[in-house]
Amino acid sequence: MQSSQYSIKVFETQIEDDDKFISFIETNYELFKNHLILIQGNISSNISEFLDKLNLKYINNISLPKAKKIQDNFIIIKDKLKINDYRLKIINEALRSGQVIEYEGDILITDRVNSGAKLVSGGNIIALNIINGDIICNGNYIIMPQSSRSNILIQGHKINNLLLQHKLNKIEIIDDIVSVTSISKKELQWV
Repeated sequence: MQSSQYSIKVFETQIEDDDKFISFIETNYELFKNHLILIQGNISSNISEFLDKLNLKYINNISLPKAKKIQDNFIIIKDKLKINDYRLKIINEALRSGQVIEYEGDILITDRVNSGAKLVSGGNIIALNIINGDIICNGNYIIMPQSSRSNILIQGHKINNLLLQHKLNKIEIIDDIVSVTSISKKELQWV
């Protein structure tokens, strides 16, 4: 008997409305085109045809074991520091494969994001170390070092890693155009 073990990336979502689901998949396609999609809920023929047309692999209504999420591994400055009406979450340890951080505000991560880890922010993201995992930012900017192996999405735009040519890059969407500029650590003195 021959057997193999694989590490796969699974994206789990739930269908509540067909049109919203299809719009969500279209917007975020680049981030999970190589993932197995676990869909909770009833899959209509419309959604099934849509997923098949995009050649996406999916399974339905299955409960998979999940890796631990980082819970209290961060510090909130002055307990409730607000930046842009959000709290700032500081993460001082590496994100391992399978770990997911989702936060509605700004995130500052001082350690690395390994392949298979995911950082999702409703605000801005500042990453000061190696990024090999997925970064999803719904804020105004991402500040991060060069990265050839990460998946980066800001405001629904997939970022080509070849644009990250600086030691520290500031990624913004200005007038629906991706802007990547060099930034120095001196400009981050508030950190």
